[in-house]
Amino acid sequence: MVKTVLSLLIAAGLLFAAAFGEHYFVNRQFDAFESALTSLEEKVRENRASRGDAESVRTLWEEKKKRLHAVIPHSDISYIDYWLGEAVSFIESEDGAQALSKIEVLLTLCEQIPQTYALTFENIF
Repeated sequence: MVKTVLSLLIAAGLLFAAAFGEHYFVNRQFDAFESALTSLEEKVRENRASRGDAESVRTLWEEKKKRLHAVIPHSDISYIDYWLGEAVSFIESEDGAQALSKIEVLLTLCEQIPQTYALTFENIF
């Protein structure tokens, strides 16, 4: 009986540690991506964003998504790919208003996606 209870406590502790580690990892990845998007947003607002700036954000995202595939669904990743592709396209065509709207959606996703996988009461039950 003591072994069973001890085994259950150890298993619960390991699951909690893994969930906390996953939460920390996902937040760290999206924080880095969000800061790059914020920098790009400022450049777009000041009309000094180039395709190279947008491509550097896309390259950062490509690097982050390689690691994120293990912990978040492909649909969330492809959703970000879609909006980022549109933002890059509008930056290239120098349509700042449209690019800003796409970047705003991306910034919102950077806040919402990690919350979806957070250790909260709503997500557990």
